[in-house]
Amino acid sequence: MYLSDLKTGEIAIISKVHGTGKFRKRIIEMGFVRGQKVEVLMGAPLKDPINYKVMDYEVSLRRNEAALIEVVGMHEKEAAVKSDLYSAIQDNDIVTIAKNKGNTINIALVGNPNAGKTSLFNIASGKHEHVGNYTGVTVDAKEGNIDYKGYRLNLFDLPGTYSLTA
Repeated sequence: MYLSDLKTGEIAIISKVHGTGKFRKRIIEMGFVRGQKVEVLMGAPLKDPINYKVMDYEVSLRRNEAALIEVVGMHEKEAAVKSDLYSAIQDNDIVTIAKNKGNTINIALVGNPNAGKTSLFNIASGKHEHVGNYTGVTVDAKEGNIDYKGYRLNLFDLPGTYSLTA
């Protein structure tokens, strides 16, 4: 879920800030960092910009800028409580959920055929995919997962290609 998806009055916790360069630096300096609580105060009549409260400041963002900020809403907290009937999730647990949600990295192994992509994939993920010294062994994408220092790495082994353009 993204910050732009929230309705007026909803509260969420920031899990990840997408974007690059000056925008990312500016948005982080304004207080939109992982683990911070953000509240939607109001939106303009034409739905752009939207007024947010973060770190006791009021900040207005355009909808396309807010779409680059990933959040965990309170409804996800309620869904977690419903799935585990015997334990209640505290307010600070939603911050933990948000921080863990932002710890996923996707890695694609792309390159020429017969370059060792599947061998690297097997070593890193612990899988045992078929390898050969000829082209065409990997014909579809394979997925493996690695948990490393609190991060979840999704590793994708793709078939070989000679060019990335048509």
